[in-house]
Amino acid sequence: MFARLRVFLWVLVVLAAGVVLYLRSVDRGRGDTPAYVDKDLNDNIKLQLDSTGRAFADVPWKYLPNVDRFELIDQDGNKFDSADLAGQAYVVSFFFASCPTFCLDLNKEIDRVNSALKGTDIRFLTLTVDPKNDTPEILNKYAEGFGAKPDRWAFLTGQNYQLVEIGENMFNVPVNPETHTDNILLVDKWGRYRDRFKWDQPYDMKRFIKVAKEVAAETEPPLGETVQTRNVLAGVERSELNDIRWVRDFFLTERTGEKFFSRDLTGEVWIANFFFSNCPGVCKAQNQYLRNLQKRLGDDCPRIVSITTDPARDTVEHLREFADTLEADPEKWLFLTGNPLLIKRIGSEFFKADSGDEHHSSLLYVVDRWGQVRGKFDWEKASDEVEMIKLVKVLEGEDRPNPLGREWKETVKTEERE
Repeated sequence: MFARLRVFLWVLVVLAAGVVLYLRSVDRGRGDTPAYVDKDLNDNIKLQLDSTGRAFADVPWKYLPNVDRFELIDQDGNKFDSADLAGQAYVVSFFFASCPTFCLDLNKEIDRVNSALKGTDIRFLTLTVDPKNDTPEILNKYAEGFGAKPDRWAFLTGQNYQLVEIGENMFNVPVNPETHTDNILLVDKWGRYRDRFKWDQPYDMKRFIKVAKEVAAETEPPLGETVQTRNVLAGVERSELNDIRWVRDFFLTERTGEKFFSRDLTGEVWIANFFFSNCPGVCKAQNQYLRNLQKRLGDDCPRIVSITTDPARDTVEHLREFADTLEADPEKWLFLTGNPLLIKRIGSEFFKADSGDEHHSSLLYVVDRWGQVRGKFDWEKASDEVEMIKLVKVLEGEDRPNPLGREWKETVKTEERE
């Protein structure tokens, strides 16, 4: 009986192995076809998952997050400025030089796809997660093993806080030797975090080469277009604020009761201010000024976005009544309310208000067509209004993101010289 049982068990093992081999062969034959489609309650496609469980989403390009300008040091000890990459696609990965296995295999794969993309205008940036030990000298020796030159493949180091800001705040990935990401991250020519790829999955790396070539060939920002990406959190409202490392875009509620998403304004310049409706002094005068500004500028006035700092009082109904007293056109002047903690973070993180700024003071913020805050002005100063209007005209003429980002004064001066 025991002999028959052993034979039966071996038969089960052989059958199981055969099933595994069959499924693998089917998976290879699928190519780019998803294994199944995840749908929402209305039977609309949400995410497509391939056979290994990776999720893809069709995302409007304007919802993809910006990657802000950053400065580090390359393997030759020279200053690296990401602003120099304006108009060029690039790839970001994380590693540390003393990692003997995982990181080495990762860089071997990057070396392979680098060769496959020969002739494609794309850069590779490999950032250390161990800056204390990975000095430029160490990185230079490491890069020599791959024949990597900074003008094509830069190995970068810097202060730990700089690397954490890049990884956690810009790409939403951890930055430390124990848990750094195993994805390589693609940034398009317009500074948007476009997609991510698993370096150890042949399917995904084949997809990477295809997407990288397409992105490098773009000649203008794909405003109004939708892209398929594994960056599935783009344009998704988070249920927990603790999940948001840094507020780079935000959802609030309009006085109409509709959801407002900051990236829906991509493609237009807008002016923002903070206020609360019960403020008898500065806020009241500021909103009267904005009303008059709209009348004076007419159709040339950018859309105005007013965010309450007292959302407990300024409910949707209350903001609607308040806006009516200003005869504010809901298409041209938005009044927003929402989570009080989120609003505080919007002020300090998105608008980068100085610690001494009172958000509901006399400051107005100008946001460019790409969702970057490019200037703040005091409406009570006539000279500031002149500068603000001048900046708005410059920004409305930009046909692509400015790599200098928030350095708006330099932009204006350059425009004047031209």
